[in-house]
Amino acid sequence: INEFAARFPSAISGILLCITVFLFVRYFHGERVAFYAAISLVLSIYFLVYSHAAVTDMTLTLLITLSLFSFYLSINGREGYLYGLYVFSALAFLTKGLIGIVFPFGVAIVYLFIAEGLAGIKKIFSLKGVLLFLVISMPWYIAQLAINGQEFIEQFLIKHHFRRYTGVISGHRGPFYYYILALIIGMFPWIAFLPAGLRNAFNKNTELQTHKSKPNLFAFIWFAFVFVFFSFSTTKLPNYILPAIPAASMLIANGLNDQNGRWRIYSHGFIALLSVLICIAFIVSKTYLKNFGVYDTNWIILIAIAMLLMSVTAFYATVTKKVIHGLLSVFMIAFLSVLSIKALPVASNYLQGTLYRYSLYVKERLQGNERIITYKINNPSIVFYSGHRVIRIDNVNELPLLKDGDRLLIAKTKDIEVLKGSGFNLLEKDRDYAIFERK
Repeated sequence: INEFAARFPSAISGILLCITVFLFVRYFHGERVAFYAAISLVLSIYFLVYSHAAVTDMTLTLLITLSLFSFYLSINGREGYLYGLYVFSALAFLTKGLIGIVFPFGVAIVYLFIAEGLAGIKKIFSLKGVLLFLVISMPWYIAQLAINGQEFIEQFLIKHHFRRYTGVISGHRGPFYYYILALIIGMFPWIAFLPAGLRNAFNKNTELQTHKSKPNLFAFIWFAFVFVFFSFSTTKLPNYILPAIPAASMLIANGLNDQNGRWRIYSHGFIALLSVLICIAFIVSKTYLKNFGVYDTNWIILIAIAMLLMSVTAFYATVTKKVIHGLLSVFMIAFLSVLSIKALPVASNYLQGTLYRYSLYVKERLQGNERIITYKINNPSIVFYSGHRVIRIDNVNELPLLKDGDRLLIAKTKDIEVLKGSGFNLLEKDRDYAIFERK
């Protein structure tokens, strides 16, 4: 059990997702568009972050993508692929709950309704498929219900599904336009070609009767379904919209392949402007980073140079109307490399560094089945790094109910005085967190 092992499934899922998107787009659009789709997917901040993170979102995205690709192939003359819709949806359901059902079947139903009307929806229903889904997914849910009972329903289904959608969990609130900003940042610079791709989703070919002529329409419905679904969610996080990114890459690839000169000017102009803004933002941040204890900031110059060169190149392309996809890729490789080597470790240390140190301290001090206490904190990394079970306390009145062996506690600095008055000695504190020992 280590960080590499925890991140490995996300890395493998990212690689498989890239290959899957490439093969699917090549089948319907040819090799050049498939290459554009793969490049726009891989050379993005979204892919960099979530193919390295020890979370289930990249795995979920891969499984939802496989389920939707299976569906689309099944209505293009490969009927046996329909079972893939059920199998991969079941695995997605196991990965992160109901969303593994809602997205694959929701997108498929909406697409068939738009393409064929009500009569077409029946194509996705299969008794054998339902049985496959139940055989794969239900044993784990039945086991969890048998072991944890009502607690499983309350925590997994009610809190992390319905309450997370209708209310704010862990303070992760965002405005309705939250995911527009997330896409602009997460899919930079390729997001500039999305409008052209969306335009192509409604070209005259979508009026033809064969589904093979409608992959752009399919990608648009997929992208729009996930985007709109989470835009209405009260709790918002950047990773929520990750299942829409493969569809966005397919649309972006068509935008990159678009020969319309006017749309290219718009795209390159947007990249030129945004690159300058990013360059300025990083240069300005160099001063403020010192306030957060970050003194090694020379790498910011490298990012600023890459963004400045991208801006100049994009501006040149708006004037000459030349294709600069290759140069954009080179600049993004440089940009993402510096982010990966320098910026992400700094961000990780800022967000998790203290909890990491406190968790290792707990690991050394506690024995066997002894538990660590957290006060108004819900952070899974404490469990991972400490190797001990966590008992979470959200109310000061619960503290006297702790067992004698529950002696080490992690809390936010704002609660120091409350905990001192409840029988805990302060061992150490920093900007955000503090660690205590029971008297």
